[in-house]
Amino acid sequence: MVALLLALACGTGEPVLVGIPSEPLLETPATVAEEAAEPVPYARPENVWVDVRHLCGRSYTSSRGEIGLQLGELQSSNELKPSEGRELQMTRGTLRVHDDRVYMMRIPLPEPMRRTDALIALGFPTQTPRYITIHREYRLNHAWGFRRVRLRRLDRLSELVTEVEVWRWMPGEHSGRR
Repeated sequence: MVALLLALACGTGEPVLVGIPSEPLLETPATVAEEAAEPVPYARPENVWVDVRHLCGRSYTSSRGEIGLQLGELQSSNELKPSEGRELQMTRGTLRVHDDRVYMMRIPLPEPMRRTDALIALGFPTQTPRYITIHREYRLNHAWGFRRVRLRRLDRLSELVTEVEVWRWMPGEHSGRR
């Protein structure tokens, strides 16, 4: 008798929970407008002097035009160790490129600024993690997808920043950077 009940219970093709449809509920087909939409071109925000957060980590070849607009003309190019790529001195800053990726940018600020204003001028958010205060700099490690953000101070007693250096990654530090 138990075998007969088990055979009848397992033999039905009905779902165990009644009322649940067989098709997924959350799956929606792509609309024609979504498929035809073109990617929105990049536009630097008005209050940003150089959008370091946008440019650092990108392909140098594909971002060359935007880098030129924001950092000015190429002044000089220096080959570094093979593991470090090359350093490009532009009118408004320095960048390092390895395997066609911008991994470091050093931007002298147009005037000394407070650290929050300096970060905003370079495209970073106003809310920051905790700073490490060193003799002549403020440092942020592992913030906003960057390995290191260094804010160089005017002097050891000043809170004003004159230059910001960002590293998306450190060459040779690890191999899984992309």
